[in-house]
Amino acid sequence: MLIAFSTLDLFSQIEKGKIIISFDGNYNKTINSNGVNADHNTINGKYLSVGTSIGFFLSNRFIIGIGLDYDWNKEYRFYEMTLFYKYYQSENMNITSKVFLPNIYFGYYYQIINKLYFNSNLKFSFSKIKTETNSIYAGFDISSDLGHNYVRIPPTQNSETDFFSININPEMTYFLSNKFSVYIGLGGIEYSISDWKNDNSSWTINFNPIYWSFGIKMKI
Repeated sequence: MLIAFSTLDLFSQIEKGKIIISFDGNYNKTINSNGVNADHNTINGKYLSVGTSIGFFLSNRFIIGIGLDYDWNKEYRFYEMTLFYKYYQSENMNITSKVFLPNIYFGYYYQIINKLYFNSNLKFSFSKIKTETNSIYAGFDISSDLGHNYVRIPPTQNSETDFFSININPEMTYFLSNKFSVYIGLGGIEYSISDWKNDNSSWTINFNPIYWSFGIKMKI
């Protein structure tokens, strides 16, 4: 057994000086609902994330590279409230956001067995998120057909926000051949800043399988 593990590097798919190109993506839908009949909130979301990168192996374990990610999110938010069963109010919002995220990353590959690697990337990204919001507000008096009824449709709101993030992304990579491999991104840890002036920052730790990404790598 000791001899077998000591010879793993002889079959290593990672070589100093080689270049690797990656493509990955993830798409999922979620529905979150909470509250009671008199005060109810629902978010129906669709989320798409795709990315590509090119990296250079500094050694048989370490890599440095650049990449470009694209994130597209669309959420339908519905809120309704009934006040003392006399007055009903609802809000409907459609929020669409998209962002191209150029990044630079540093990675480390650890060979588990022949052709199978655990690897992790430290990625720095910066860009601007573009968001479009459409809303409808409505309310009416349930106890009477007279007055106190309204429907309001504000103008479409467009915004652009700076976004900076630092991610740690673990992956499992399996080489099908000397040049091609498939891999799974296992989620990760992210620190992000979306408003520099107000120090609007957050930490996100997410390893939920619905957010895992799947991709291919090509070594040249």
